[in-house]
Amino acid sequence: MKIIGLLAIAFLNLVSCSSNKVHQETKHYFQKITYQNWVGGVKGAGGGTIINIKLFKSIPENTQLIKIQFQNREGNITKLNDLSYQASIKTFDNESETIPTPTIKTNLKPNQAKVFLKINSKESTIIIEDVKELPMLAYPSAKPINN
Repeated sequence: MKIIGLLAIAFLNLVSCSSNKVHQETKHYFQKITYQNWVGGVKGAGGGTIINIKLFKSIPENTQLIKIQFQNREGNITKLNDLSYQASIKTFDNESETIPTPTIKTNLKPNQAKVFLKINSKESTIIIEDVKELPMLAYPSAKPINN
């Protein structure tokens, strides 16, 4: 019985170590993550956050960035090119008044992001520290129609 217990502990340690190794290797691909809050200048435009992800090198074909959690919200990640990805999170809708979008409990610090990825079809997460804020974008109001 002790042998089975020791084998189980050894197996769990092996799996844990290989998982941590994958996390550390994948973390080295990330050059920087920045975010920029924006607000629309017309009724109905709303506001949100644009998250830009820059990589040092292309991620392997067996790896896919899926979504990101940041400041208690979540957004899907879109590939712009081999070294750039982006996520857009709408934080409020001002169609009739300021209505915040639902938040989620992430337990992340304000400058941390959790990136969800798939490696060989297996989901994994990485916490990225020190997400940098860029100046807010304030889009001007649109020109009135028929003027």
